[in-house]
Amino acid sequence: MNTQTISLARVAMVNGLQWQLYPVDFKTEEGTFSVYLYAINREHAAAILQELKETAVLREGDLVGITRND
Repeated sequence: MNTQTISLARVAMVNGLQWQLYPVDFKTEEGTFSVYLYAINREHAAAILQELKETAVLREGDLVGITRND
């Protein structure tokens, strides 16, 4: 199995705004896992998480690569 590490910046500047990385934990029968999202502040992160809960779907297919867009 070929693995690749993904490094995420703690802070990113987007259109002059500072976006911070926020961890989101979730529990399953297999254990507790984490995902991360960028938001302007904690309240913004909570709003993004709520939107994810309401609209997120798993994409078709597997992840085949990672491309930087900076």
